[in-house]
Amino acid sequence: MLKYTSQDARPTSTRGRRRDGGRTAEPRSAYQRLVATSRLPQLPRDTYRIIVRPRDGLNVAKITPVQFEQALAMAAALAPQDLMEDSICPNVTQNIFVVCTPIERNARAYTTVQQLRLRDTLYRVAVYPAPPDNTCKGVIRGIDIDLTDTQLRELIVTKRNPSALEVKRIQNTTAVTILFQGMQVPNYVYCGASIVRCTLFRRHTEVCYNCGSLGHRADVCPNPNTTWCRKCGLKTPPENHQCKPHCTLCGGPHPTADKDCKRKFQVPYIVRQRRRRRRRRGRSRSRGSSGASSRDSSATSSTYATSRRSRSLTPTARRRSAQRSHSRSRRHSPSRQAELTWADRVQGKKPPLRSTPPVTKVTRPSLPEHESEVVTTLRAELAGLRATIQQLTTQLNEARHQIQTLTAPKDPPSSTVDVSKPKRRAPPLREADTNDSDSPEDTLNEILRLTRENHDNIDTLSRRVEALEQKATIKAKTKARTVVSVDPTAILPGPPNSM
Repeated sequence: MLKYTSQDARPTSTRGRRRDGGRTAEPRSAYQRLVATSRLPQLPRDTYRIIVRPRDGLNVAKITPVQFEQALAMAAALAPQDLMEDSICPNVTQNIFVVCTPIERNARAYTTVQQLRLRDTLYRVAVYPAPPDNTCKGVIRGIDIDLTDTQLRELIVTKRNPSALEVKRIQNTTAVTILFQGMQVPNYVYCGASIVRCTLFRRHTEVCYNCGSLGHRADVCPNPNTTWCRKCGLKTPPENHQCKPHCTLCGGPHPTADKDCKRKFQVPYIVRQRRRRRRRRGRSRSRGSSGASSRDSSATSSTYATSRRSRSLTPTARRRSAQRSHSRSRRHSPSRQAELTWADRVQGKKPPLRSTPPVTKVTRPSLPEHESEVVTTLRAELAGLRATIQQLTTQLNEARHQIQTLTAPKDPPSSTVDVSKPKRRAPPLREADTNDSDSPEDTLNEILRLTRENHDNIDTLSRRVEALEQKATIKAKTKARTVVSVDPTAILPGPPNSM
């Protein structure tokens, strides 16, 4: 949008400006836009992630997700119902596809795909698994080029490097990347018997050398026939083109993504996470310090205002304010005014008559619980219940003694039988045993029931007595504090002290 001012006829851009002259948020740089557009949505966790990099100029932005899903399922020999738990997300900036699946069989099938048929055209693809979650990469340098990946794996992925999971050489260089379990890269690793320095791996900012776009590499370029000037970034430059170097990433006077570019390497995720934590800690500390400084400033301002008011008063007003302050302090804390410090007592000083009134002996009234009729009644009832419990305990012991006597084994009868006199027929054995055994047991159960009831009553009464005693003690202490006799002549102002 263009805007013409009254002072100047030249158009003025209003982007990033307010009408009152203020500034809004600064427009993002090319690097910030690249980082923002490269982010993917929240993908499912605890899944296998597969990266699909298309070749032959396939543009991810012009392929619908449904078409890619059907082509991938056909190339991997999977049925449509096998893909119900999978997730496919395109990354337009990097011109790739990200596939997430919780099924290992599907992941293995995806990694075998080498080409896709889209719109009656075959496109070559490179498919490989991505590192799992909670992992990080380190890099070691100076490794012989003659060593293969298998040999490197045997030398590095050992018990001496417990967190190492996988190794891979960076193209045809002496640098080797190592995948570690967790979010910490060790400073040194063992390569066989040698100790090698290991540093945090930093990804290059991807720049396409075919079309000059940022975010994807030349192997997945959707416009392989486009030319550009790497020095200044001009698209389809003419012949004999002369320009000054200008970096598209940082804006510096050098070719794009040169070795001197400060934006050539991306900030690793671990570093970004640490920086966020430090910023949060700094904000919390600044909030705490700002709160403490505001409290100190408020206290200082109140003290300064009080001193200014005291200096602005006349001598008469000062005396009145001093008398009011003394009366307020005497009303709020009389005990502090009456007491002397230990040093004053040693020196033999006496409390001043004007500032501190003399304190006479405090009379403590008798506690009200000694005169309460309710407490007396409860105590008498408690004593009666205790006597009842003692009586029931005695009866219980007697009943137990009777039961032991009845259940004790009796002496066998004598073998001599007197046949001269006929004997009376004895009652049935079961009825006799039942009559003898039921009576003591019933008595014992009744005694136990009464004992439990009395115990409960005694506990209830004890709690009530304790509560009443506590209330009476609190009332007595409160009344004792308030009953203080003060000399009325001490309140009147005395003669001024002689200097």
